[in-house]
Amino acid sequence: MEERGKTIRVGWYSSIALPKLENFPYNFEWLSVDAPVDLERAFDAIVLDAEKFNSLEDLKSTYTSLSLPTAILANTVEEETIILGWLDPRDEICQKSLLYQQLWLRVRRSWQHRQPQESANLDPLTQVANRRALIKYAIGLLSANEAQEPICLIFLDIDRFKVVNDNLGHTAGDLLLREIGQLLRQYALGAGIVARHGGDEFAIFVRGNLDRGRAFADFLRTEIAAREFKIGENAIWISASFGVASATGHSSFETLFQEVDECLYAAKEQGRNRVVTAEEFEAIADATGQDKLITDFENRIRVIAQRMSSELVLKARRLAKQYRTEADRDGLTGVFNRRHLDRLLAREMDKSRKYDRELTVMLLDLDRFGDVNRTYGFPTGDRALKSAADVLGRSIRAGDWVARYGGEEFCVVMLDTELQTGCQVAERIRQAMSSETVTAYDGRQFQVTASIGVVQFTIDDADAVALFQRVSDKVRQAKKEGRDRIRF
Repeated sequence: MEERGKTIRVGWYSSIALPKLENFPYNFEWLSVDAPVDLERAFDAIVLDAEKFNSLEDLKSTYTSLSLPTAILANTVEEETIILGWLDPRDEICQKSLLYQQLWLRVRRSWQHRQPQESANLDPLTQVANRRALIKYAIGLLSANEAQEPICLIFLDIDRFKVVNDNLGHTAGDLLLREIGQLLRQYALGAGIVARHGGDEFAIFVRGNLDRGRAFADFLRTEIAAREFKIGENAIWISASFGVASATGHSSFETLFQEVDECLYAAKEQGRNRVVTAEEFEAIADATGQDKLITDFENRIRVIAQRMSSELVLKARRLAKQYRTEADRDGLTGVFNRRHLDRLLAREMDKSRKYDRELTVMLLDLDRFGDVNRTYGFPTGDRALKSAADVLGRSIRAGDWVARYGGEEFCVVMLDTELQTGCQVAERIRQAMSSETVTAYDGRQFQVTASIGVVQFTIDDADAVALFQRVSDKVRQAKKEGRDRIRF
């Protein structure tokens, strides 16, 4: 762990400007440097950008001349592969595309790897003790406990932590784990050790009997459940399940860890966000008339089954959302397709009749699009359609809907919009469309114009077909009168 109050000075030797890194965790100070020389006395670590060097050989020469903890920025996967061939295992590499997500972690790891006595016993993410340090401490504590003083081991596991990773990403999950580590260090100052046992599971050794250990665990449980965790721009609330077991004398740490793990699974099985002690677990087993091993096995099976069920439901929802999106979107342009348009428009027409709301529809047809395909080829025609969809996306308002009606025709549905406003939107689209340049695959450039019809829904429109017929007539009128114009 960084020494209390110590600032780690990091030299930034890069072709890009120093990012805004002042909000990064830990006591790191980032300073731009003009050349990676004479740094040994000025900095504690350095970032070297491969792009600042004439070749990777020059980078290697400079890197090997330094003894500083180093993180190297690579531009490509190929570049990263070459650098990894000669990079010291204690140092780190970071792709520029992942600069903001990973840089602070890479620099911190490199610096910690050069602090062998400290980093060997620290979890690099949460900065609490790691599993190795926990086991070493447990063995020493239990073997030296001659006075038979009661000792409690507390396990806590964050409830449904995978949901955080799935919904917010693993970076957010890492930030949450670090916040939990800081919280435990804050409230467990008198504890023998606070450690990350693995994954989202933490362990705390405290002196005292089982009642004292349970009281402390319940205090932590309440604090975690009541706290708002700020993860970037997201505020989330979580809970944790706790297991508590005690030992006296020369107890085996394997036995103690097994007991507290049984308690933790029992807390999970009983609904999470609760504390179960070894005595309570024994009472649960006695109540069922089963051996403790059988009870523990059943608890684990139920918890694993719940996790699998939640995972299957989540995957099913994602697949359903993906399939629905694919079913409703046009594969080429990414706007809504005709199927979604028909469903949407019918619904909005019903709302307009029922609530007397204004509804305006625009139909746009690209002019002489057949000439585009014949002159430049169908791939360029596809490019022109994508360009038209992009123009529509930039030109419509937030509440408008764009759909591909068919071929080179697009439809815009404008809710709570009267005809005059609809025509203003249409004119903006017409001008933007005629100003857009499309580049063919052979390098030639051209513009595509559009003929546009605009109509407002009336009670005389019996269905969507009648409405489409009216707006289609306006498009044909615009075509006859010279194209690249609006008719309403």
